[in-house]
This record gives sequence, C-alpha cells and structure tokens, in this order.
Amino acid sequence: MGVYEVLLPKRVVFGDRVEEKIGAEAKGVGAKKAFIVTDETIVKTGLLEKVETPLKEVVGVDIFDRVESEPTLKAAEAVAMAARAAKYDLVVGVGGGSVLDMAKVASAAVANPWQAVSDFLGANKIANPSVPKMLIPTTAGTGAEATPYALIIVEGKKKAMASSYNLADVVLISPSFTATMPPEVTASTGMDALSHAVEAALSLGANPLTDSFALEAIRKISDNLEEAFAHGDNLEARLKMSIAAMLAGMAFGNAGVIVGHAAAHNIGARYNISHAKASALALPYVMEYNTPVAEEKLAKVARELGEDISGLSDEEAASKAVARVKKMLEALKLPTRLADLDVPEKDLPDLADAIMKEKGYLARNPRKVEHGDAVKMVERMWSG
Repeated sequence: MGVYEVLLPKRVVFGDRVEEKIGAEAKGVGAKKAFIVTDETIVKTGLLEKVETPLKEVVGVDIFDRVESEPTLKAAEAVAMAARAAKYDLVVGVGGGSVLDMAKVASAAVANPWQAVSDFLGANKIANPSVPKMLIPTTAGTGAEATPYALIIVEGKKKAMASSYNLADVVLISPSFTATMPPEVTASTGMDALSHAVEAALSLGANPLTDSFALEAIRKISDNLEEAFAHGDNLEARLKMSIAAMLAGMAFGNAGVIVGHAAAHNIGARYNISHAKASALALPYVMEYNTPVAEEKLAKVARELGEDISGLSDEEAASKAVARVKKMLEALKLPTRLADLDVPEKDLPDLADAIMKEKGYLARNPRKVEHGDAVKMVERMWSG
C-alpha cells in the first residue's frame, strides 16, 4: 500500500472553442495586468492573436516573444527581468514546453524579486508562491502544462526547477492551438508524450493514480497519433492527443521518468537533436532493457497500445509492446537508430558515461543500470 502525494494543476479547461473562455479565466483569478510569454513562431502562426485579443478585453497585456527553443540560464534570467518590469498579476504561457517552462520562471520571478533564477534550481527553492499562471500548450508532447518542473540548460546540462508553485492555476487545451503543427513535429512531440507515459509507468516512483494517467495516455496516443500525423486538420484526433500529452505530464510529473530520458537529454545536447526526437528514439530500447523486471507492466502497456495479448505470457506481451513502438516510429517517419542521426559510433562510450551521471533518472529505473548496461544500450540504439 503506502501513502502517495500527487501534484496536479488547479484547473483544466478543454474543448474545441476554449479561446472564448480566456477572458473569463483571467477575471476568475482577479488579474489586472497580464504578462504573455511566447516565441516568434507562435506570433508568426497567428496563434498569439487568439489569446491576446480576448485577454485585452479584460486586462492590460504585455508580451515577451523571445523564448528560445532550449532556454539557457541567461535566457531564463532575461525572461525574469522582463516579468519584473511591471506589476503583473497573471502570467500566460502560449507555446511548447520551453515557453511553458519560461512562463513558470516568469511567475516565480514576479513573486520573488530578490531571488535569481539560479536560486530557483533544485527542489522547492522558490520562496513565495508564484503569481497565477495560465498555460496554453501549442504542441501535444511535453506535458509541461501539467508538471511542477521547469527545465533550464546550465553549462550544457538540463537542470530542473521543481516546485508545487510551478503548477498551473489554469490549463487551457484547444485542438485549434495544435492544428498548426507540421506533420514531423506532430509525430515527434506525440512520441515524446508516449515516452513520458511509458517511462512513468515503468518508474519506481509510479503509484496507482499515475499508472491510471499513464495507461490512458498510452491508449489515446496509440489510437490518435497516426491519424493526427496523416490528417492534421482532424481536430478530434488533435484534442485527444493534447489530452494524452497532459495526462502523460500528470503521470511523469509525479512518478518521474527513467533511463530513456537520461539518454535523450545527452543525445539532444550533444548533437543538436530535438528532445522529442531523441526521447522517441530511445523509448523501445529502454522498454526492451527493462523487460526482464517489468514484464507485467509492459503487458499492460501492450494492451493499451492496441495489441491483442490474449493467451500470451507477460514476456511475449512485453515484446509485442516494444515491436508496436518501433512500428509507430517507422509509420511516423521518425529515426529508429542513432546511426540515422549521424551520431559517430566512436562517441558511444562517452555517451554511456554521460548517461551514468544522470543519477536521478537511473535511481527510478526498475532495472539497475551498470556501466556495461549503458554501453550495450547505446550500442543497440546506434545499430537498431
């Protein structure tokens, strides 16, 4: 049994015309002046206007639209400085995971003007509760709208700002906000969400509630990702993918992710490969590695992936789960081997060394990872 704690956003509003609720949600938290955090892509696609226009009807609005795709500490400090320039009482993040993370930084910075962003890094280092924040994801992948984390690159490594104060006061999910994603981004971010859900299910930090979130996310992704990839205008599939990504965020935001993300963070940082693509590539190999100690859990994953596992042993069902994920990567035209991404074979020992330094991820992995295991795993990832 045991006692568990699960941290979740305060409110989630979702559906096909959520933008009509933005003004009411801002009024609901008593806001008078809003600080919108976004990036140039969101401005160019016209998505920002769908948020800015209804907000301006009820509150004053200023915009920071210079969020980088992988924010460094310097970039996060720039966001914090801009957020402290006026008396904002609402932060609105509109974008992918990096934007939503920077919105978390901004809301913490306003409430804690004496703290540098570097002071926020680690667990529960934000002194005062952050000002209210509304998070609006424009990708169906990171789940950042539902997690208590914000990731910042410090000296080439991703560091987490982890606090319950990072949780959204309002999450707004609409398929119209993800409909502008091109097929490749739909595919990679969707598989990133799958990696969050599967790794959370396998994590030693999992509990019955996070398992419920993770398994439902896996089912929704299996049922809808290939459709959203092939037919980007299918708003029903888009909405279900957004809900799945959020559920996966709720799962891993509490259970944590495992060795796949230890690999993905290092692959991404070293070779300028998107985190989504790197975590998607690592997923089947991580499932394969953990099968000896997680057959029963992976059999459940296989079932949610749509595999017929009747009459199969857990080991056989687990192998079907791994095969299904590989087939999904191929159907979505995503890389399945590090060799496909021009990662030099001679770099594999260094990559294994880097994975072994990611103690937090390794501690949650259900099967102990020794150095030789890490070497074999990256060799499998390289050759396929």
